Amino acid sequence: MRVLRWLLILPGAILFGMVGSLAGGIVATFFGQTAMDSSSAFFGPFAFICGARVIAPSHKRKVMLCAAGLVALLAISNFVLAEFTTAESFAHLTTTQRVLTPLAQFLASLYAIFILPPLLTSSTLERLWLEIVALGTIVAEIGALLIAIGLVVGVLGRGWLGLMAGLGVLFLGAITWLFPYFHLKLRVRRMLRNFPPETFVKKYAPKNPDV
Repeated sequence: MRVLRWLLILPGAILFGMVGSLAGGIVATFFGQTAMDSSSAFFGPFAFICGARVIAPSHKRKVMLCAAGLVALLAISNFVLAEFTTAESFAHLTTTQRVLTPLAQFLASLYAIFILPPLLTSSTLERLWLEIVALGTIVAEIGALLIAIGLVVGVLGRGWLGLMAGLGVLFLGAITWLFPYFHLKLRVRRMLRNFPPETFVKKYAPKNPDV
């Protein structure tokens, strides 16, 4: 059984990726073609990495890192080939697709590395929050780097797409970084709603306060 699972890692992960890509595209249908392409490019690789980790019978973290590294390498290769070569297979891509698709794929590998281990194991919620905060910090730093590169590219007269992509990644990093705090606030608010202060006073106040 273990041998069979090792043999099924790649085809199973590819199947996961195809389903994730399709689902991502469907979810973003109402936001336009660019959103569909970016969402599909993100959730496909994310599901691919998730599938590889789930199917692997052992050494799950190493398998996940290998899958994430493969996705990141393919994303960087696609960007380089699309931007700096005249390969026929990339000639039909728009400028937006040449930038946003590999960027979404790279971010998917990054999110998978940080989020999947605590989600797929018996980790505490606090550990998941710490991982998400660290992830948000890294994504925000990548966004800041893209903004700087986009400014240089824009000044050179090659368009402001890089700057816009950097701003989007920076915003995504900020939302990711703030998510645990919003989640904690919602949990506290829900707890107070179910257990209001007056109930606490009635339950734990001393029976005879004069003593």
